[in-house]
Amino acid sequence: MQVYFLETGPLQNNVYIIEVKDKAIIIDCGMDFDKVNDFLAKKGLTPVAVLLTHSHFDHSFVAKEFQNMGAKVYIGSIDGEKIKKGDILSKDFGIPSKAFTPDFLLNDGDKIEIEGVTFEVLLTPGHTDGSVCYLTGDTLFSGDTLFSLSIGRTDFPTGNYVDMINSLKRLSKLDQNLKVYPGHGEKTTLGFEVKNNPYMK
Repeated sequence: MQVYFLETGPLQNNVYIIEVKDKAIIIDCGMDFDKVNDFLAKKGLTPVAVLLTHSHFDHSFVAKEFQNMGAKVYIGSIDGEKIKKGDILSKDFGIPSKAFTPDFLLNDGDKIEIEGVTFEVLLTPGHTDGSVCYLTGDTLFSGDTLFSLSIGRTDFPTGNYVDMINSLKRLSKLDQNLKVYPGHGEKTTLGFEVKNNPYMK
């Protein structure tokens, strides 16, 4: 599985692109449609799916544009309801809101297959009450739940520190060899975080 990485937007959101033959699965599409779409065009990839870890604008802002291209948008059911209402935190940062309807609302434990790649959905509240991580093979896309040596903020609406710690405890029980691709910052491994991240002790 080939995973590409782009950093986009003023909050330096990580956009991940999984290449499957001539198709692309995007994890958290970010805010810069042109940057991501130009990358896909250069690689000759057609976007078929956008998997969102949560509703915040820096992760989801251009999902509708990819949906208009034919990609299906997936998100956890709780934060999916927020996106339908345009409740994406953007107004707090002086950015106009966007509302649209995702194609698929996911629940904890769901398994979805896209172009032969299977993702397991893990509900990990804390950053938002509907945040999810996506587990596929030896890779965990952790969104704003787990960062390298840190975690996502819990002081935004529906964030909760106790929920975050409980979510981290859940993640800590997974395979320690998992590669972790976070929503911001450098990639890491689960084993390293369990040993060194102060929030996972």
